[in-house]
Amino acid sequence: MTRKRRRKIMKSEYRHLTLAVLSVILCLSNVSAEDLILVHEAWMLEAPTNARVIAGYMTIENKSSRSRRLIGVSGQDFERIEIHQTEMQGDIMRMVPMEELEIPAGSAVSLEPGSYHLMLISPRSVPKEGEAVNLELQFDSGYTMHIKLIVRAVHRGKTMKHFH
Repeated sequence: MTRKRRRKIMKSEYRHLTLAVLSVILCLSNVSAEDLILVHEAWMLEAPTNARVIAGYMTIENKSSRSRRLIGVSGQDFERIEIHQTEMQGDIMRMVPMEELEIPAGSAVSLEPGSYHLMLISPRSVPKEGEAVNLELQFDSGYTMHIKLIVRAVHRGKTMKHFH
């Protein structure tokens, strides 16, 4: 084998090795970026057995340096799940569906009564206090996060606010 031929082969091998290393780095950077989205205090109120909709709440924290958007939510226990925002329109409080919810870089967004929330529509069964339902949060980056909403009891005898 000539010296020229050996150099050509070595250059080709270095190119392949460089591409392989870059691929690994890109894969690892995607995984670690998704670890920067956290969910805290995911919950829902216990609902009556005949409930057609239930509201879900949580705080989504984005520790990354890029804004992220929650673009969808799904769960096997519900026909569909929508992202909503509570708005005052005149003197009437309305639940307005949203296509997506932005979570700014380095910030947290709270889904809570009277604000942003999830509408869990047509439950296949209604979970009781202490049980949990599984949901999948889909983000614009392609990342899907699996979470559990814990069911909290409605405290009877206290004045109830409208929670969805």
